[in-house]
Formats: sequence, structure tokens, C-alpha cells
Amino acid sequence: MSTIRTRWAGLLSAGALTLTLGACSDDGTVAESSATQTQPAADAGATQTPTPTEATEVAEGEEIDPTEFVAMMKSPGEAMLSSYTMTMIMRTGGEDVTLDGAVDVSGDSPALDMEMEIPGAGAMEMVMVDGRLFMSMAGLTPDGKYLEVPPEQLGDTASALEEVDITSQMDTWEEAAREVVYVGEEDVDGQTMRHYQVTVDSAAALDAAGVTGDDAAAATSAAGEEFVYEVWLDDDNLMRKLAFELDGVVTEMTADNWGEEQEIEMPAEGDIVQGPGGSVDDSTSTDG
Repeated sequence: MSTIRTRWAGLLSAGALTLTLGACSDDGTVAESSATQTQPAADAGATQTPTPTEATEVAEGEEIDPTEFVAMMKSPGEAMLSSYTMTMIMRTGGEDVTLDGAVDVSGDSPALDMEMEIPGAGAMEMVMVDGRLFMSMAGLTPDGKYLEVPPEQLGDTASALEEVDITSQMDTWEEAAREVVYVGEEDVDGQTMRHYQVTVDSAAALDAAGVTGDDAAAATSAAGEEFVYEVWLDDDNLMRKLAFELDGVVTEMTADNWGEEQEIEMPAEGDIVQGPGGSVDDSTSTDG
């Protein structure tokens, strides 16, 4: 899996897919890991901002001002948007990369617990708390054990994992969205949701996300001048589904349990093992 493609896909999928930066190197081998700790619960009962745009006021096929659309997505409030569970599937070449887990960004640093299935590499778990990352994977760690990735070996993955907050995509759209169209109501897993199509300026999105240089050039080449997301919101204006296609890779993400406490815990000391020389083996580096 291309490191550049993975980084770009991560930015496009609202930050969540940046987790795969630590999971795939250019030859498809597993590379990084993660850590955990229980984070404070988000206050699901916090006062919510009134909805600035009602779906009933917009006809199917009608455009919405991007600023109003982002404001609508942010209307549930910071407390509600600070924690969630998510499932992501990347379909490429007949093989699926899947990710399932929980995220809590209510504290000073993001906490996450993600399980991934990578073709040719198998299952792995990534856990992150207080900036520490741990990984558990068959063939690399004993069953039930976790390997901590030393900070000096994290490279770009450390900053990428700081962007796991799905809602950070909303800030990017404030800068980069060029057109938002209301597609209409659709059934998503038995619930009626509002479907929107968001077209963003690729260069502006990359700039807003802090991607520059060769990475920006490669991403723009893959995505083109504009990029389109499909977004589904529920009655509370919570983003419940996001989908896009890039360079033949179809990515679909669903989010649930917004604002609920996520039980993310750091591995017990007795379950943490050391790699060769007390660090992660060089074969797991993402630099290749």
C-alpha cells in the first residue's frame, strides 16, 4: 500500500484513516502500533446549538452554502462530537482493509482503540493514550501482548494520529468546500438520513490539512483539482456515514455512539513486550 496514497486517503476520510499510516508500508507489511487509557466521558447532555439549516427548507438537488453546511454539522456541540465509534472499509484490488474501533478526543491528547484487518498481514490492534502507541499482531507479538513503539520511531505517524478527530474534517471543509448539494433522504441501515454531496478544492484541502511539498503534489495528482465526498447526516445533524473514491480505492466509513463514553484502556504493564533491542524491528518501519 502506497504511503502517499494512505496519507491522502486518511486526510480525505476526516482524519480517521490516518491510522493506516502506521499499518501499511510500501510493500504492505505492518509497521506501527498504539496505546490506551480511559478518557473522560463526553457530556452527551450538553447544550446544543440550534440547527442553522433545516433539511425541509432545501429541495433535492439544491445547493447549500458550504459555511452553513459546516455550521449545521457542528451544531451538535463539541461535547457530543468528542467521542464516537467507527467502522471503515477500504476496497482496493478485490481486497478489503477494514478498521473498527473507538475514538475519544475530549482530553488533552486523542485516545483510540482500533482493530484492523489488512490483506496479507492479518489482524492487528492499535491502542493510543497520552501519546503512547501500542500494537498487538499475530506473528509480531505473543497472543494478548502489545509492543510499544518508541517515540523516536514514530516519524510522521505521531502527528498523523493527532488528526484522528473526524470533526477536524469540518474545519478543512470551511476552507476548501466549493459546493454542497442536498441529494435527498435515503435509508441507511434502517434509518432515514439526509444525503449531501460535498465538492472540495484539492489544493485548498491539502493546505488546510498542513500537507505540503511532494506529498501535496502526489495527492493532487491522484485526486485531481476537485474531490467529492458523499455525506449522510441523521436528524441530530451527526455525520453517520462518509464515502469517497480515490484512484480506484473506495472508502466507506460509518460513525455511531456520538458523545458516549468510550472504554479505552492502556495495556497492563505485564502485557507490554519489547522488540529486538527494546524497540520495534526495522522491518516494521513505514519509511520504506
